[in-house]
Amino acid sequence: MNDLTGFQRDLLYVIAGADQPSGQDVKDEVERYYESEINHGRLYPNLDTLVNKEFVKKGQLDRRTNYYAITDAGEDVIQERREWEHQYIDM
Repeated sequence: MNDLTGFQRDLLYVIAGADQPSGQDVKDEVERYYESEINHGRLYPNLDTLVNKEFVKKGQLDRRTNYYAITDAGEDVIQERREWEHQYIDM
């Protein structure tokens, strides 16, 4: 996960915490967290990066709507990140 941006990492966490969210669902959740608007030109290229790195799988809900789902590799990088964080923050 060390080659992901913070934004990509946040997208990965949102996808991992949802049941096959659409791009719009991911956008809505990230906008709530950031308290600002996320434009499509930022969102979708970063989602595509996660798909290309095989951390996320993209599928079709219908002709106009895609869904995103965490892969085993995506779960692994989240776990690795949590272990790394844990060595610095013990809660």
